[in-house]
Amino acid sequence: MPPAEPDQPTNRDEGIQVLRRATAALDEIAAEPGRLRLVDLGERLGLAKSTTRRLLVGLVEVGLASVDSQGHFSLGERLLGFGSAAGAHVSAIFRPTIERVARATDGETVDLSILRGQRMWFVDQIESSHRLRAVSAVGVRFPLEVTANGKAALAALPDADVETALSKFSPDITDGLRREIAEIRCSGIAFDREEHTAGISAAAVARRVMGDNVIAISVPAPTDRFLEKEQRIVEALRIAADSPAWSR
Repeated sequence: MPPAEPDQPTNRDEGIQVLRRATAALDEIAAEPGRLRLVDLGERLGLAKSTTRRLLVGLVEVGLASVDSQGHFSLGERLLGFGSAAGAHVSAIFRPTIERVARATDGETVDLSILRGQRMWFVDQIESSHRLRAVSAVGVRFPLEVTANGKAALAALPDADVETALSKFSPDITDGLRREIAEIRCSGIAFDREEHTAGISAAAVARRVMGDNVIAISVPAPTDRFLEKEQRIVEALRIAADSPAWSR
């Protein structure tokens, strides 16, 4: 009997589908760690309860996810270990660049983040020397649509990936983001004008580097001081965008 070659593409497709579902589940968990239950993940992924349960049981068994006594999911220790190593590697390469941005902006906060799913993962920060300052904890994940680094990351993606990301948002948000992405691709700079946090504005640059990662450098500051320094901040980010760190 000849080998069942027609079955091979089907098995491969099924394997890829499982990987895509697992990745989507981990993206949702990472966006809201310790908050989502099985039913929440099933709704967000559009999967039947039994399928979601099998998927999450598998992720927990291999250490990529964990679940507490109330049934809320978080990323597993194995995945956190991978992420910490990746974040530390990116941080080590870009640390001199973000330090230069901090000096060029007279001691403003400078954040380094990586695109992960529908969020920007903060992996390093130079904290502002000013008494009134914008500070975000390293390790947190911020949304794409209302942050300077998130919008800069979207603009750095290929069109097909942009459309996939935009499909997660409502039409009123999508239309505005498309216009902003076009502007960012022309200017190279993305802005958040008190969209994420009242009283805080920011600017950012982003590029695709290191195994197709999208990395962003952003400068947030209290809006009054941001407006006073906007041109200086933009110039510092433009210089940072030419740093050799992006090609390493």
